[in-house]
Amino acid sequence: MADNKKVASFGVSNFEYGIVTDELVQTTRKVSGLKEVKLELTNDLKTLAADNTAYLVLSGGITEAKETINIYDVDSKMKQDLYGIQVKKGVEVYSKGITPNYVATLFRTELSNGKHTWFGMLKGMFSLPDSTSKTQDGAPDPDPAEIVGNFVARGAEETILLIGREDNEDFDFDTFHKAVFPTSQSDVDTLLNAVKA
Repeated sequence: MADNKKVASFGVSNFEYGIVTDELVQTTRKVSGLKEVKLELTNDLKTLAADNTAYLVLSGGITEAKETINIYDVDSKMKQDLYGIQVKKGVEVYSKGITPNYVATLFRTELSNGKHTWFGMLKGMFSLPDSTSKTQDGAPDPDPAEIVGNFVARGAEETILLIGREDNEDFDFDTFHKAVFPTSQSDVDTLLNAVKA
């Protein structure tokens, strides 16, 4: 019987993203100031009734995947990458027809056993952040910007989310990172072969 050690998860850090083009991610960018991340996966289930009782439950798979990020500064470079905002002479230009880019994201949480859990969302678009300003009274107390991303499946395996735990025996961060941000088809093939093994 497997040993069930008591472990708790807390904190969030190491946010990284990259633009997805033709299912590949050529470059990534690490961003500081991450305060909170919320992942929401919707798995639609339908219970069928027969013979005067609940007969069968059918699953529609993951039908919706959202990632909500609270971060203290969505800088101009991040806005360019996520939303296609143009920056001209230091000014962010928001045109009516902007189209967000597909991006992959990565972050980690801490485990009480000294290890980490890594989360990789593979292909999604983020909505523009709202902007709220308030008067300062005493010490500064800024609110983080909140951005919400809707994610879809990526690749032949139609994968939406990868979760890597460092306390799993076979976990290798470099392999995991390449699976989230593949720079070549060989990176994609490595993941596919690992999944099928």
